[in-house]
Amino acid sequence: MLRYALESIKWQTLTDYEVWVIGDGCTDNSSEIVQNMGDERFHWINLPENSGYQSVAHNEGIRRVRGKYIAYLNQDDLWLPHHLTTLVQTIESQQAHFAYSILEWVQSTKPSFPDIPVYPAAIHPPEASCMLQRADTLKDLGYWKQPSETRALPRVDYFRRAQFKGYRFAFAPRLTVLKFDAIGKYDSTTSQAEFLQRIKSDPQFSEQELSAMLVRAVHELDLPPDSHRLRKQVMNWLRLRIIRLNLDPSDLQFWKPKGFHLKKWRKVRKLD
Repeated sequence: MLRYALESIKWQTLTDYEVWVIGDGCTDNSSEIVQNMGDERFHWINLPENSGYQSVAHNEGIRRVRGKYIAYLNQDDLWLPHHLTTLVQTIESQQAHFAYSILEWVQSTKPSFPDIPVYPAAIHPPEASCMLQRADTLKDLGYWKQPSETRALPRVDYFRRAQFKGYRFAFAPRLTVLKFDAIGKYDSTTSQAEFLQRIKSDPQFSEQELSAMLVRAVHELDLPPDSHRLRKQVMNWLRLRIIRLNLDPSDLQFWKPKGFHLKKWRKVRKLD
């Protein structure tokens, strides 16, 4: 899966970047895959032992940042060729601190769907792979927490902290990222290869894929209008309460103990 993710970086229309591939105590051939890319912009670092979550790897990469922006890419996700160009143009044109785009969840057990979080006061912040961040925000925002240190997902905690510190988020209304189901219910490598070929052969892949997802979403809506209106009113009320009470991001999921998500993931992956 790593090879496909790195290929999706090499085809970016914005080429002024450096890549830090952080191994979380890897014992496979990941280092060879990075070396075989044959690109001096790609650097490999392997941590001495596995940390159990991507926060440590993120933080190791962040410490090595020399550029103006930070972009994240999970090892099993894909960027579309216009991803970096789109986000850089968005963050600069809107003078924001963070920019994010539309991400497609590719799943085996049910139809794919677009992830389009709404800021400000989003209950569910964007996935890291569709996020661009100004590097100078690190001096105030700091690093990612481990699952045992936060009641929310570390990703949710990180971007909520940025939001509560007053950083501006800008939305780029384009599909630029494909995120694959991590539960392992299908051969994700085969699916990534298939999507890579589709993207390479179809210049209009992004527009056609997003249109297809939206059409499916409309047809699958089976709730009556009143239910949709009620759900929207409840979500708006929650957002207003969050803003008025000025809650700390970690308090938004106060009913879940620290480390809850880590225990859940280990159970799903049958590690306990």
